[in-house]
Amino acid sequence: MRKIILLCTSLFAVVLLFSATPVRAQSVVWVSATGSDANNCLQTTPCATFQGAYNQGNVAQINCLGSGLYGSITITTSLTIDCGAGNVGNIASLGFTAITINTTAAATITLRHLALNGLATNNNIYGILAISFFSGTLIVEDCMIHGYHDGFGIYFQPNSGRGLLQVSNSQVFDNVTGIVVSPAAGQIASVTLDRVESVGNQNYGVELGGNVVAGTMRDSVVGENGVTGVLSNANQVFFTVEESSIVDNLVNGIQSNSPGSAIKVAASTIGGNGTGVLASAGSIVSFGDNHISDNGSEGNFSSTKALK
Repeated sequence: MRKIILLCTSLFAVVLLFSATPVRAQSVVWVSATGSDANNCLQTTPCATFQGAYNQGNVAQINCLGSGLYGSITITTSLTIDCGAGNVGNIASLGFTAITINTTAAATITLRHLALNGLATNNNIYGILAISFFSGTLIVEDCMIHGYHDGFGIYFQPNSGRGLLQVSNSQVFDNVTGIVVSPAAGQIASVTLDRVESVGNQNYGVELGGNVVAGTMRDSVVGENGVTGVLSNANQVFFTVEESSIVDNLVNGIQSNSPGSAIKVAASTIGGNGTGVLASAGSIVSFGDNHISDNGSEGNFSSTKALK
């Protein structure tokens, strides 16, 4: 009997121990150019790649101890990757997409101080591919994305509910198209582009497609693209261009190409394009304070709305 009592007591103590053990908190992990993915990714023993650090599990944030070449990553949960001011987290993606986002629940993903380079290869690869973005927010800050000659700099496709894309202080250039927003059928994408340069892309600087897109571009440059600077062809578009320069695009500066497109333009410069403003369908409305000159054809706003 005494042995049975001692056994039960021991089992009870084990149960208490496991029940008292907390769930592992989300962690901050580190990478370094001299790290190893065999490490535990702590600041003193960093990993070598973003994917190796993320594979530690339940990771909230990946930080960089310095600039380095950190490899591609597939993200499935909320995550921040931040290489810190003064550092650059490089991903040179020869033959593969730099950052793939494939979530099955609402997530917030923040990418800061990264340089994504497609190395001018023709492999149907992307800088940031969020083609299975369940819902939530994708934030891109202080990044450079270029060299994707058979893909897009950023491709954002919410496929459940509403997705938010926020890009700021970033350069997107020398891709097929700089930034593509294309929510799936029945879905909505909200977009904020602030101090963004989308220049020198083969086709479009910014393309708004898919179902419903709403948002703003401000204090940005969309120029020297091979076809059109800002193209709207989504089912419904409510988009405002503010204090931006749409310049030197070979075919059109701003084009609305779907009946549901409604673009407003304020305090912006539209110059040096094949055609400055072209409302093939839908509307492009001026607030009357824009500067349009030196286009092959200036084009015409659908109407002018008085400032209030």
